[in-house]
Amino acid sequence: MWRVQCKLPSRVSDVLQTGNAGSARGGLDAECGTAWVTHEGRVHAWALPSRAGDRSTEGGAVPDTYAEYDVAPRVAGDTSPPLVHVASADGGATLWVVAAGAASGKVAVARCDGVAGTREEMGEARLPRRENTGAAPCVTALTAMPSARGGLIAVVGCDRGELFLVECVARGTVTVTAINRRDGASGGGTPGGASTPGGGSNATYTPSKWGAAAMSSAKAALRFLTDPLAVDATETDEDAVRSLAWAGPAPGRGDATRLIALTGRRLEEWEVDRDGGGGHALVVSNRALGAVMRALRTEGDVELISAAPAPGAGVGAVVVLAAEGRRWSLHRAELCAGGGSLAVLASAVPAAGAVPSGGGARGGATVLAGGAPTDAALVVTPGGGAALFAHETLSEQMLMHDPAAGGGRVMSAAAAPSVGGWLMLTELMGVVAYSPATAAAAATPTEVEREMETEAPPPLAAVDVPIPPIDVDPAEAEAAVRAEFAAYASGSGGVPSEAGFRLRAAGALTSSLDAAASPEVVCAAPFASNSRAIVDALPKHWPGPSGPGPAVEMHLDEKARRHDMFLQWLVEAAGVYNLLSAAERERILEHGEMVAALLCVRQIHNEAAEADELEGGVGEQVGKPLELLRDAAVAAGEALQSSDAAVKGRPAAEVCYSRATGCATALLPALADGIDAHAGAESRGSLHERATALDTLSRALLGALNAAADYRRSHAPLYPPFVSSGSTAPAPRWNAGEGARRALRAAAVAAVLLRDEAARGGAPDLAAPLGSRLLAVATPLLDACAADVAAAEAGSDARAAARAEYISARNTVLPALMDAAREGGGGSGGFHGAVRPGFGVTMDAVAAVAEAHFGYEQLAEVCEAALAEAADAAAVASATARLHHHMRTLRGAPVDGEGTFATFMFERSMCHPGCSGSVGRRIAETLQNTPDEFYDELTDCLRPRPPLLWLHQLRADDYVGAASTLRGLSGTGAKGISGKGATLAERRQFLSLAKLSLLASGASSEADEIVSIDAALNLTEIQSGLLARRSGGKGDDSATPLPPLRLVESCLGEGNGGAAGSEPEDVLDAFSVFASAGGAFREANKTLLEACWRRAAAETDWEQLSELRASAGDIKYVRSLVNTPVARAARRCYQKSFAVRLGPPFDEVLTPRDVLNLLEGAIGGGDKSDAALDPIREAIGLYALVEGDDEDVVPRDSYDMDV
Repeated sequence: MWRVQCKLPSRVSDVLQTGNAGSARGGLDAECGTAWVTHEGRVHAWALPSRAGDRSTEGGAVPDTYAEYDVAPRVAGDTSPPLVHVASADGGATLWVVAAGAASGKVAVARCDGVAGTREEMGEARLPRRENTGAAPCVTALTAMPSARGGLIAVVGCDRGELFLVECVARGTVTVTAINRRDGASGGGTPGGASTPGGGSNATYTPSKWGAAAMSSAKAALRFLTDPLAVDATETDEDAVRSLAWAGPAPGRGDATRLIALTGRRLEEWEVDRDGGGGHALVVSNRALGAVMRALRTEGDVELISAAPAPGAGVGAVVVLAAEGRRWSLHRAELCAGGGSLAVLASAVPAAGAVPSGGGARGGATVLAGGAPTDAALVVTPGGGAALFAHETLSEQMLMHDPAAGGGRVMSAAAAPSVGGWLMLTELMGVVAYSPATAAAAATPTEVEREMETEAPPPLAAVDVPIPPIDVDPAEAEAAVRAEFAAYASGSGGVPSEAGFRLRAAGALTSSLDAAASPEVVCAAPFASNSRAIVDALPKHWPGPSGPGPAVEMHLDEKARRHDMFLQWLVEAAGVYNLLSAAERERILEHGEMVAALLCVRQIHNEAAEADELEGGVGEQVGKPLELLRDAAVAAGEALQSSDAAVKGRPAAEVCYSRATGCATALLPALADGIDAHAGAESRGSLHERATALDTLSRALLGALNAAADYRRSHAPLYPPFVSSGSTAPAPRWNAGEGARRALRAAAVAAVLLRDEAARGGAPDLAAPLGSRLLAVATPLLDACAADVAAAEAGSDARAAARAEYISARNTVLPALMDAAREGGGGSGGFHGAVRPGFGVTMDAVAAVAEAHFGYEQLAEVCEAALAEAADAAAVASATARLHHHMRTLRGAPVDGEGTFATFMFERSMCHPGCSGSVGRRIAETLQNTPDEFYDELTDCLRPRPPLLWLHQLRADDYVGAASTLRGLSGTGAKGISGKGATLAERRQFLSLAKLSLLASGASSEADEIVSIDAALNLTEIQSGLLARRSGGKGDDSATPLPPLRLVESCLGEGNGGAAGSEPEDVLDAFSVFASAGGAFREANKTLLEACWRRAAAETDWEQLSELRASAGDIKYVRSLVNTPVARAARRCYQKSFAVRLGPPFDEVLTPRDVLNLLEGAIGGGDKSDAALDPIREAIGLYALVEGDDEDVVPRDSYDMDV
């Protein structure tokens, strides 16, 4: 529904009625409520009324405010029209105008009073000149909005991708900030010389007040990202900023707003500070051109035109407009964090003429989103045309306005859900509100006003796509299509653009087919049925007994010409082709592919017939190709006759060449059978005969498939876009279907067998050409198998079967190609006497196939061979860079169990010497030379190999991880889990390294991890000392470390109660084991600990010590007391500054009082007043405070000595 929202101001109407009004440019900002027209350097700006009913008259409301501003003097020296934007934050009372000279680099800002019509010059600035040339950057895009401080902020985009932030708050404060992508954030500028004439070139730059601080680590990492598609900006405009669009507030930052910037190759999201100061930050930068080309499945000259933020579940939803030649395309996408490729969710390619250009260049077109319906996108061309597309696939056209049909140009547009959909600035009717029929849910209270208003005649010609379903006779619909096309072909019909109305009236355009429709249903659709009738038409005259001749080829040529005419008619019948379902359009184009394929096979057939005729059948192999092709055609024709009564009784070969749609179901299987019979393993012919058969039949097979591919490329604008349905791709096309894969597999297997036989001495002259034929077959075979895998649902039986077929094909052709490349390149040779230069398989050719199809083994061999052959440092660097490129880009297919190439290379380096001479040397080179970007993958690869993992972790500065790995090795040994366990020497070495790693990471020496390592080292030293004492000073570091319990028992001897021959040091070591084994061990083995104390007490003659206490001096007595095992054990257990301890204190298991009681009972007597027991109490009291004692037995300084 159309309604005039706001009339043009009278001055603007006068300007647009002049003779040179075609140079006028318009703009519309629905958020600010402003519109403007620029003509001959003067800006005419006005504010839109807040409600259509306010101050309204017949035909629309009158503008609330209006102002003019002459920008030509401000951007003097620029012959191109300036870029202008008008913003307002107070309902139009104040209009901020910013203008940038397209080539001068000057930016001017003015503030206009919309009510009084006065204006105030706020200042000027000049964009910084380029350092290398001194020239000013050319401005290609401009957008602006009111700032939070009551002024204006604008972003200027230039021809080499530069972005500049322009800010103005008060008079003379126009600042320019260069937005630097490499730094992620940049600074604000100082005022340009607005206060003096021409002073705009003196702007300087200061650091951003928030940009650097606000950037996350992910944003900061973007500075290291490079675009592999990037080229020298001095030689191309592919980096030019194509469009700029505000995208709403930044998440979590109320003082910042999002900006979407599109260049020739990338799509970027920025955050811009609305408070001023030049604050900005790069949020994400995605490669967009490659993603769009992949979505279109084209390698043509695709150009990104415009991008706009779109409603979606996330904040990164966008709509992108692109063009390839005269073909437009729309893409719904999402920005991806991390700097990768843009995620294209859906694509649509409007039919020819669906987006009227209005005579303008495609480069200035604009795409808009966010109106009604919410999934719609509006395209406005620079010539004044407009088209609206809806649905999640953007495939339903809801509006088409061609200025050539009347209604004038659409000068600008904006999404405006509040008025029902869209606002459009037209040169005849002013600002018009458009509400699509499907947007009824978006109706606002102004609907009541619309009913009361007198509507003006619709200024635009709208085409509503939705068609009400009606019951029609399919036969009548098909007849209507046939009649219309026949009239068009004969030249007797009316204007083609009117055919759509007649076909709709006949019911031919009422059916709808979805993607799930069966092939039979699609073929029965009216247009697809007529297309099939064209390509399957039988010849008027069948050939005689002499067989086929050139007339059949002429018949196929006529079919191809007539089918192209049918497509041309569909396109010229305005809107008809675009109204057909994607499945029907695909089927129609498929018919054209099959005619092209059949025509190619027929040409090869005729060439063989001509060769046979010229040679007169002389020679062993001359007539063989003709016989093989004739047999294949006869077999295909007989297969078609079995299911087609109309051709029964006809010559089978001519049936094959007449029914083009039988190409996939009959001809390809016939070629596969012929290859198996005449060139396969069961063939009984000579090697040369089998090679000739393979050459003939595979040329026909590859010719047919290549002809179909060429047809698709030449008719690319007519193909419907692929619409993703989750994780699966569309079903393989006929030239990659079951019949094609079977024929290609037969050819590949035969080529492998024949090449191997020829290379082994059967016919060396055939080895090279057979290798080349294998290479020619390998790529389409693997591509077809890969398409079959992608089309199956992940995890399904169909996908498992398709993947098994893919792997089988890969394992068949890739090793054979590698053998062919190794055995030597391109000699000359032929299949039946002809000399054909350029035969042979190169390493690069094998690498190309392997790279595309997970042929990691072959790709690794190619890279290793290049490294081995490198003669100098530059060649080594180049070969290494190539290897790293493959490791970086080949990320595998996790859903199908395909790993990354980097992981494969790391695994390979553990068992294959490569060009390093030995596996060990290659492992060392891998650990030393792997770039940082592969550290994570190398870490994952080394996890099952701890003896190598800790070395890599140390190189990666992962000291904590290395310590953890080394502690694990201290238990398993240098051979890891595959060994018998660590020896004492290995345990000591790995624990010491683990401690050093933790200290290098900054851990304190009192940290739990280091204390635990010290305790484990102490246990190792105890066992080593014990072994040395018992072997006469000869230690055995190759022994296996004992667990703590076994170690204590070994210290105490066999009986744990005082075995003869054990030394006091052994008993003391038992206490050290308890100190270093942890609290849980002490608690669990309390009885054993008590036995140790009893054993220590038994090592001393306490009676003699008691006598010494009474007769000798304190110093001598204390020295003797300190050297007793009980005193030394007390020190090891209870003095905090001496013993290595793990876990809680000994007191939690045995207090000093408990020990004293234990020993008093063990010595005998139990009488605490007995003088013989005083030395025991004093020995324990030297280093532990016995509960109940008031003071030390002797002064501490008298026994503070090393024991």
